[in-house]
Amino acid sequence: MIGTALSGAANYVDSYYARTLSEPGSRPSLDGAVDTETCVIGGGLAGLATALDLAERGRSVTLLESHRVGWGASGRNGGFMSPGFGAGVPALVDKVGLQQAREMYALSRRGHALVRERIQTWGIDCGPVELGGLRCAMAGRDERLEAHCAYMAREFDTTFDYWPAARVRESLATSRYSDAFFNPHTYRLHPLNLVRGMARALEAKGGRIFEQSRVTGIKLRPARREVRTANGLIRADHVVLACGGYIGWLFWPISAATVPVATFVMVTEPLGDRLKNSIRVPYAVSDIQTPTNYYRPLTDGRLMWGGRILTWQPGAARLARGLRRDMVSFYPDLADARVEVAWGGLMGFHRHRLPVIGRLANGVWCAAGFGGLGLALTTMAGWLIAAGIAEADDRWRMFTQYGLPFAGGMFGRGPAQFVYWRDAALGWRRRIGR
Repeated sequence: MIGTALSGAANYVDSYYARTLSEPGSRPSLDGAVDTETCVIGGGLAGLATALDLAERGRSVTLLESHRVGWGASGRNGGFMSPGFGAGVPALVDKVGLQQAREMYALSRRGHALVRERIQTWGIDCGPVELGGLRCAMAGRDERLEAHCAYMAREFDTTFDYWPAARVRESLATSRYSDAFFNPHTYRLHPLNLVRGMARALEAKGGRIFEQSRVTGIKLRPARREVRTANGLIRADHVVLACGGYIGWLFWPISAATVPVATFVMVTEPLGDRLKNSIRVPYAVSDIQTPTNYYRPLTDGRLMWGGRILTWQPGAARLARGLRRDMVSFYPDLADARVEVAWGGLMGFHRHRLPVIGRLANGVWCAAGFGGLGLALTTMAGWLIAAGIAEADDRWRMFTQYGLPFAGGMFGRGPAQFVYWRDAALGWRRRIGR
């Protein structure tokens, strides 16, 4: 496991977020039997968003988490919040057509806005919430992002600010990029504090949370579903699976379609003028390649850098060395920067790289496969599932129409790793061939 050191009584994997935790709260484990309308399995962003939305509608909801809320990737990611989909809007259009892609993109924007509303409504200490993100194309590409900006404005009513190569190089001291676009809708926050703040809001609305309560089995009874843990039982009309890359073999249809992959993040020591000279804008930055590099300066002068994709999790020291090499390949002036902490987390990917949201069987729902944009999409998913349960709203069907193609589950890690290595090698060959 990455970063096996634990942070205080909260028992989180060691990370910058665990070290700067401010949202309080711990919960008991399940002991005994509970009756509820909906049982949500998974205390990350998707599970909490679903449970909170149901509780806000006045419905009975109980959430089970095998560790602590936000323990997985939801509390360990880069903290970038944007509408949209991990596969990209053009891929979405190819899959479902332009009109439906517009509807789905509009729903992602609703989820994005709802996160901001909840931060304000519940006074969640997950800031500072900093606006703006740059999405950069790699040098050597023939196509330019100006056409993409025009396409998004024309077809999706979304305005991006196009940055030509000269402006990018004025802002970022690297030759690795060509042009870019500025997304004013991107913002950055502290994801672990966000998750724990959502848990606090859920309890305030009457929802129940049990931590350290790993689910050992689900039985689909004719009348009600039964969810078992080592010391307890929940009887529910609906079960929502929101386990991400930690689904294991809990429910075959989603388990077999999910490949758990690990992504990684590090944080440097305070860098002072070295950081200001290399990254001259206060924005989040990401690039268009596989795997994506994403990074942002922190308010205390540190640099957070994320990237790489593996189907296993190396030790923290090895991980820090690899991410540091990536950083220095872009910004050689940071060659002497010391890494203070590095960590990873599992995300669940599907072969079509699109989220699956909705009902899988009678009374069994799923929210999974957010592809690196889960901070906003999980809230969208929670809203759709809650509307489906409480109001028979069937807009969730847009997110199940492309199915759950078999990916081998945990056994699909080998082929997935090969694909990522192949794509990375092609990018390297393009770079050295310039």
